[in-house]
Amino acid sequence: MSHIHRIQWFDQQIRQLAYPNSSKLAEQFEISRRQAQRDIEYLTESLRAPLRYVAKQRGYIYEDNSFVLPHLYITDEEQRVLKYLAYRYSHYDYENAQSIRKVGSLLERFTEQPLTNRELKLPVFEVNAHRIQMMEMLEQAILARRVVHVLYRNGQDTPQELYLCPQQLSRRVEEDYLVAAVEGDGRSEYFSLSGIRQLTLTGRVFIPGEDDPAAPAEQARPLKPFTARIRMNGVPQDSSWGGYRLRAAAEEVYEVDFYDTSAFIAQLLQAEWSALLSPKWLKDKLRSICEAAVRRLDEQENEQ
Repeated sequence: MSHIHRIQWFDQQIRQLAYPNSSKLAEQFEISRRQAQRDIEYLTESLRAPLRYVAKQRGYIYEDNSFVLPHLYITDEEQRVLKYLAYRYSHYDYENAQSIRKVGSLLERFTEQPLTNRELKLPVFEVNAHRIQMMEMLEQAILARRVVHVLYRNGQDTPQELYLCPQQLSRRVEEDYLVAAVEGDGRSEYFSLSGIRQLTLTGRVFIPGEDDPAAPAEQARPLKPFTARIRMNGVPQDSSWGGYRLRAAAEEVYEVDFYDTSAFIAQLLQAEWSALLSPKWLKDKLRSICEAAVRRLDEQENEQ
């Protein structure tokens, strides 16, 4: 839960004459006393709340009861952008790096405290919606220790299909990186986020520090890939079709290997092709997904 909810609770307790303090705040939200004290400092320093500690009651009151908390609510989209910018500012390594990193920590707490150095100009970062979504998915995978399936292209190399055990996000020079180990390897490597063409969270989990991630037997990666036959309109300009390598099988017909069904269906939904020839189970699955999407759209129109 964010510190905004904690501050709103603290404000409510004051108005109920419950004399809240850092101990009560820490106990209510299961946080440390130090973190609770920082919330109280934020309330006084950033929100200018007229707090006064009453020693007899061992808690706080407002010296001026007319004080009202400013509007603290922000939309989910705004939270995502602020979180992304906080990450970028926190990893800034150039001019005025120390001050700008402080801005990153302030953004993490959603503060609007002005900079002490009025001459300091913040660097401008591009807010990339695709990058934000990718970072959110990777953060989920890191917290849940989930293996991720990616199509990764390093420079001019042919895209690779990889299963990674993500450990942390990092930033070096002008690029964001994922520190991860290839499933079954155990050695940590840096993968640039700009090189990740597709990203899917799998159902498998891994144990940090162990070479082989723990995975249920029924979810283990197949020893042999599935193979699809697809008819294209003409000859593809690149044998790498969104990260999947095409093999010519007949005139305008190509074979492509894949391991992760969900990721490959995502490729079919966004790529150009004229016919999916086989396998039948993949055609049925794709048809089912499309029909379900159309049905939901029809239901939505009927409700309006």
